[in-house]
Amino acid sequence: MSISERAPPAPTLGRAALPFRGAALRPAVVRRGGRIRPLALALALGWPASSIGTGAAAADEPRLAYAPVKLASPFRTDRVGVHLAFPGDLPERGVLVVAGNALLPNASWIIVDLDTRTTRRATTRLSDATHGGKPTTVIERDVSRDLTASETDAVVRAANAVWATRDPASIDAPGPTDALCSVALFDGYDVLHEFGATCPRTSFVETVTALAEIPQ
Repeated sequence: MSISERAPPAPTLGRAALPFRGAALRPAVVRRGGRIRPLALALALGWPASSIGTGAAAADEPRLAYAPVKLASPFRTDRVGVHLAFPGDLPERGVLVVAGNALLPNASWIIVDLDTRTTRRATTRLSDATHGGKPTTVIERDVSRDLTASETDAVVRAANAVWATRDPASIDAPGPTDALCSVALFDGYDVLHEFGATCPRTSFVETVTALAEIPQ
């Protein structure tokens, strides 16, 4: 089956360390009961109030920026230029790994949505129905779960490496094969879609697959 209808056209957002001397901060820091108030200290350092959190709430928020660096690539396109045969919405920002076989009707999809912080694992099958003369697909199995902040960061970190670097491995494995695998990254209208007989970006695929292991 075809899991793609398109032939190839072919970070950390860390808080920078700010060198300072304690004495320079004293006028801007408010003390109550002999203790420095975290909010006052953060504001004194110029951090936006909306980005300041404390305790468990702050620890539960993802900490990494997504796709801050994007390498020029013949596999870069937009949503109009990529056609993945998934019968449903794909994330505005997120990643996808799909594997199948040209001789079989089924494909396995892993979809991570970074905005909703969810991972979804689905199996699709080619149906007898057609649309515009092309076979349609239906979802046979579909399960999902929420991601923790640390899991979301792990996906972002792995995806950022894909956006910013070329895959050192060959896109296609040597020798004839009917297997197909696609890796797609979405950032608004910007899409990076790499594919081959074997999955490109082995380390990235392993990360996404491990997070998609959903208890039965």
